[in-house]
Amino acid sequence: MTLGPRPSVGAGPAPSIRRNTMSDAFRISLQDLRRQEGARIDLVRTIESPDFATDLVRTVGDLNIEGSLQSVSEGVLVTARVDYDQVSECARCLREIEEEGTADLAELYFYENRAKALKESGDEEAEELPLIVNDSIDLEFLVRDTIVGQMPFIPLCEPDCPGLCSVCGERLAELPEDHFHETEEEPRAPSMSFVRSSWRRNRRNEPLEGAPEGQPSGADRP
Repeated sequence: MTLGPRPSVGAGPAPSIRRNTMSDAFRISLQDLRRQEGARIDLVRTIESPDFATDLVRTVGDLNIEGSLQSVSEGVLVTARVDYDQVSECARCLREIEEEGTADLAELYFYENRAKALKESGDEEAEELPLIVNDSIDLEFLVRDTIVGQMPFIPLCEPDCPGLCSVCGERLAELPEDHFHETEEEPRAPSMSFVRSSWRRNRRNEPLEGAPEGQPSGADRP
């Protein structure tokens, strides 16, 4: 099995941070797994409402994890599948989209002495290796980063979603093709530079140059 690339140095939390933030929901005990290469046990876990999210997409309900833990020479190999539900908001028309999601997990958690040996051999990435701590592993970072990493950056309810009407704000897909609004052109608002100039000249009772039509000069104001 080919594992994904290790994270670059500085891209994730240090092992000490991982240990301090290990939550009970994602903590998996290895007491039943023999420390013998090739030994394997089933992994079945339900995580209640973890609420992983981006700006427009979030998970809802529980996550169901099913797979296996296997002892290897360097540590424990986790291979599993996560099933979850997610709700996203269309980036164009703001409609909520409910979807089922599936993510594949594959990660090698290292024995601390193995990670230390790699670090001493000059492997700079050894600082960021996920570790086995107190005979348990933390799946939170693995599950979160995998799920959030495959959430759509710009979710759409339909590839050709026309979005919202710029005048009334209704979804264009739900409006008739001849939908339109009769609007009158609004008078142009003065710029901030004009407002500042008007205020200064008004104090000196000087006429304004280039004032918009209908805009009184400083001398005409009471």
